Order: sequence, then C-alpha cells, then structure tokens
Amino acid sequence: MDWESLTEKLRNMGVRLGMDGSPQGQVPKKRPVETIIAGRDLDTIFGPVFSAETRMDTAYLHGKSKLLPAWGWSRLAEYSRHPQLGSADMQNFIFLDTETTGLSGGTGTMAFMVGAARFEQNTLHLEQFFLRNPAEEAAMLAALERFCDGMEAVVTYNGKAFDIPILNTRYILQSFISPFEDLPHFDLLALTRRIWKARLERCNLGVIEKEILGLIRSETDIPGYLVPEYYRDYLQTGDAEPLKGIFYHNQQDVVSLAALFAILADLLEEPSNWEKNSIKDFISLGSVMEKLGNKTIASELYQKGLSLGGDDKRDLVKAFLLQGNMAKKQGDWSVAQACWEEAARLGSSEAMIDLAKFYEHVAKDYQKAIDYAQLSIQASSQDAALSLQRPENIQATRRRVARLLEKKK
Repeated sequence: MDWESLTEKLRNMGVRLGMDGSPQGQVPKKRPVETIIAGRDLDTIFGPVFSAETRMDTAYLHGKSKLLPAWGWSRLAEYSRHPQLGSADMQNFIFLDTETTGLSGGTGTMAFMVGAARFEQNTLHLEQFFLRNPAEEAAMLAALERFCDGMEAVVTYNGKAFDIPILNTRYILQSFISPFEDLPHFDLLALTRRIWKARLERCNLGVIEKEILGLIRSETDIPGYLVPEYYRDYLQTGDAEPLKGIFYHNQQDVVSLAALFAILADLLEEPSNWEKNSIKDFISLGSVMEKLGNKTIASELYQKGLSLGGDDKRDLVKAFLLQGNMAKKQGDWSVAQACWEEAARLGSSEAMIDLAKFYEHVAKDYQKAIDYAQLSIQASSQDAALSLQRPENIQATRRRVARLLEKKK
C-alpha cells in the first residue's frame, strides 16, 4: 500500500495527520437551519421568522396513547378551576412548550424556540418557531400570537412556573401585550403528580411518557439540560446540525401534552375504566375524585385499590383512612368505624386515635376510648412509619387518656 492510500485510509478512520492535528482543528461547517430542518420563513411586520411545521392525524397514537379525549374534559376543567372550559371548543386550546437559553428563568432568559400546537378539524397542527438569531425575537413573538389567535386556554407542563412567565416577560421587553396574560391555563404537572407521584419516583415528562403514555423516544432526542448549551454553540458556530435533537425534543414535548391531556381528561370523566393494577394509583385517583366532590366514585376507587392488596401496609392503611374519614364527613359512622378498625389492625396509630375519638364522642364507650388511646401511644413508638400524618403527639394523647379516666368515674 502506498503512502497516499495509507494516509487516506487513516483519515477515513478518524486519525489526524500533520496539520490536521493542529490545536485549532478544522473550521466547523456553517450549516444554516434551513438546510438541516424542513421548514420555511413566516412573514411578519417585524420581518421573517423560521418555523418547522408538522401535521398529525388525530388517529395517530403517541406511544400507546390517543391525542383526543374520548369522553370530554369537564372534570379536568373543573379541577383546573376553569369549569367554563368544560364545554369550550378544543380547537381553541393551545399546547405549548418552550426551549430557552437558560433553565432558571429571569429577564435574561430568552425562549429561542416555541412549540405550539392546536387541533384543526382532523389534524394536530404543530408549529416550532425558532430564532436563528436573537434579533428575530419580535418576529417570532408576532408569529406565535398570530398562530394562537382565538385561543381560550393554554396547556403546558409546569408552564405556570416557567414557560408562560418567560413568554410574558419577552412580550413586555418587546413592548407587546402578551396573549397569555391572565389566560386560563391547564398546567398538567400538578394533577399528574397528584395521581402518579405515589408510584413513580419522578414525574418529569420523560418518565410520564414512558410509564403512562407508553412512549420511548428515539436516539435523536437530547436531554433538556443540554438544550441551552446546544443553542449557544449554534450561535457561535452557525452549524445547525446538532439542532435536530432540539427540534425533535420540543416536538415530542408538545405532542405529549396533547396525549397527556387526553389521558387525564378521560381518567377524570370515566375513572371506573382505569385498569392499572396499582393500589397507589387508585388511592391517588380516589382522593382527586373526593376533592371534586364525587364521593361515591372516590369510595369505589378506594375499594378497588384495597381489593388489589399490596406488600406495603402503608398503602392499605392510607386507603382505609381516606375511606374512613370520607365516611365520617358523610355521617356514616359504621363504615368509618370499620375502616379505622382495619387500619388499626395494621398498626396505624392514627386510626387508633380516630377510634378513641369515635368511642368517646359517638359511642360514649369511655373504656374503649381509653384502650385505643393507649394503644396509639404504643403504636407510635413501635412503628411511626405507619402514620401518614404525624398523630397527635404523645403528651396530647396522654392528656386525652387522663380526661377520659375522669369522665369514666
């Protein structure tokens, strides 16, 4: 093999020779975003802005999840404190996620990409507005506002704390009125945590996609914490090739919002159809339905969870206590007593306190009230982990016992 052939072979293998190995290396290629991402310029009164458009049929499955609710979203609207949106046209809901120059927020943080989607007849229309340079911000904000024309609500994941405040700030800095100011907001993070936090260690969108939506992202995706660094590199080098991962990341985030909205809406509308085999999920969902005032459904969910059983006594204790306390509020003392007794058998000091109060104030059986109060003191010292909220402190329980002894005389 001659020297030229050997040199070429080594170069193809990635070995640098001679000047190729200089500290400066090769000058990076400048590949504009238009040559890397399928998109087009959108004209605004402030100039053009680049946007990548995606349209998905509403029959598309995101992982294993549908994009549209099957039974409406009135309870989700009620839970989000916007009951008037339960009968709104979903085509006027905007699903939104931003990619920013920093993760801490503040006036110095800029949204360099905004993914926004809305349903239009039988499609989900997604636009990803992108800043080729910061000078295009006014054009991007104008294009985003035009896309959102007629919106009645925005749907995000932690958008109340992050995305929307950043956008509102950027609109103000550009001397615009933000279309998101005082807009009804479905922030899905809080409800997602309330339902699945007991079972899942984390409730970031990536975990929810995998565990709830049944979605596994491709290798194109990049971690969210790297997004600002990738954009800074792009501004310095002009090479948009690494941005593929950001466009994919943002697209998946926005579509996942629609799918998660559909799951949460259906879950609240028809909770009896929930088929997961986790007692934790049924307990959490039951507490949500109880908060919404649907006590019959809540009780059914607690019972369904209890029928599954479980290895962790704390789950069973929690279910019995929740059902018992709900029955107490309804004045159904027989059900409440039965639930507290089951929890007490499992070692719950909190249930023993409830029974002590029941026997003192309702059944007027002071000896049993004393017995349960004393048992709660013993249980607190033996297995405090079974108390979901710290029970009344031992001193207060001892004072209860002393008062009961006086009553018994």
